[in-house]
Amino acid sequence: MSRKVRGGGVRRARRGAPVPVRLARLVRLVLIAPLALVLAAPLACRRERAPGASAAPAPSSAAAPASAAPRPPSPRLTDPRWRRAAGDDPLEQARLAEAEGASGLLAGLEDGGDIAVAALRALPYADDADLALGPLAARARAAPPSSLPPLLDALLGIAGRPPRQREPLDPDGARAAAAALVELSGRRDVPAEQRAVAISAARALADKGLVDPRLIPGDLDPEIPGAGAGGGQAPRP
Repeated sequence: MSRKVRGGGVRRARRGAPVPVRLARLVRLVLIAPLALVLAAPLACRRERAPGASAAPAPSSAAAPASAAPRPPSPRLTDPRWRRAAGDDPLEQARLAEAEGASGLLAGLEDGGDIAVAALRALPYADDADLALGPLAARARAAPPSSLPPLLDALLGIAGRPPRQREPLDPDGARAAAAALVELSGRRDVPAEQRAVAISAARALADKGLVDPRLIPGDLDPEIPGAGAGGGQAPRP
């Protein structure tokens, strides 16, 4: 009988206990479930992103086509002034030089072809042509011998102009040009005809006090007739 009472008491106790027990379990579920979702979310995102990660384009790939876009054609290519100045008419070259100035003509060198030819032929006529001495000499120093003649002709045309009664526009550039011309005039890989032009341009700048004339090679100067063993040379051109 007591067993039944105890058993019944146990059964009653079990029936009376579920309310707080269920509440405790519910509280645990309420607290644990969101935390589990938070912890599981990054894992799910990683699983979802992993298959497509390799297929996603890199940010730089989207910009590649824009950077590889070709440069638009230069308007100088269709400008009749530039086309006419590429010929042999010095009047057309002088007109282009007056319109463009040294900076505009130097920009035309980037177009190459007939536009570059027009720019080089017009530069000696520009009022501020001295500004082009440094850039032209740098190009000549880096150019192969086959590309030197028009550059050296332009340098000689600018260097041989009479001195102006004004402050030098770019004395540092002119001195750098004189040093480059001295270097070119002594290079043995440059044909003698081109070396002679470089020597003449260097001497023209030496006359303006931009380089020591003793640094300019004289091996191409003609010998004085009848100088004999003295090896005298004719006055430099």
